[in-house]
Amino acid sequence: MTIHSVRDEFGLIEVVQNRSTRKLYFDSPIEQSCLYLNAPMTLNFEYQEKIIECVLAFANQHNKEQNCRVLMLGMGGGTMAQHLFHTLPNIQITVVELRQAVIDCAYHYFQLPNEPEIDVVCQDAMAFIKDNAQENAQCYDVIIVDIFDAQGLPTELSDKQFQENLWQNINLPGLVIFNLWYQWNQTHSNGKPVPTEETQQVINFWQNMANENTDCTLNRYNIQSSQNLIAEISKT
Repeated sequence: MTIHSVRDEFGLIEVVQNRSTRKLYFDSPIEQSCLYLNAPMTLNFEYQEKIIECVLAFANQHNKEQNCRVLMLGMGGGTMAQHLFHTLPNIQITVVELRQAVIDCAYHYFQLPNEPEIDVVCQDAMAFIKDNAQENAQCYDVIIVDIFDAQGLPTELSDKQFQENLWQNINLPGLVIFNLWYQWNQTHSNGKPVPTEETQQVINFWQNMANENTDCTLNRYNIQSSQNLIAEISKT
């Protein structure tokens, strides 16, 4: 049952609920977020579990469990922000989301905590990162890039300048995590999934960065239950 529907300049946003779940959709059948009504801290997607695992491992390794600054580009239903808020004490989270209607849904339908530790900014993520880099503003310990539209990964996500701006916005040590995509039902001759063009461009940039800089390490994690690929870039 659709319990909320709104259309903004970027398309349709729907919240659909049944007895056990509440789900967010952006003008396509692809789930953007899912809340278990009786277990709101449960992560529905394997890729979310992997991202949270990477953040917690980083915080533990670098003694940042009590003081970690996280920037999230893209909100969805705010599930990962909520999870990190309840997991890491004294965390400071900044969430950048382009669509005010998505922000409203996260608060009203997906239980995003309205707390000072979670700062939500309605702005284009690429512009936010660019401005922050140019102004030499406060850097972050972790940046999570989880930006999708109805068609998949936006082409702007693979822009070289955007990647360079991300690197400038990360503390030392620091972590950048991308949620990327493979092409649906396509594999190489060796059986490995085929990345989308945007995904391959992002991977190529960070692989070159890792090859040329000893302080950069790239790890990739294939998500078995979906077409997601998690890219983890460490700055050490």
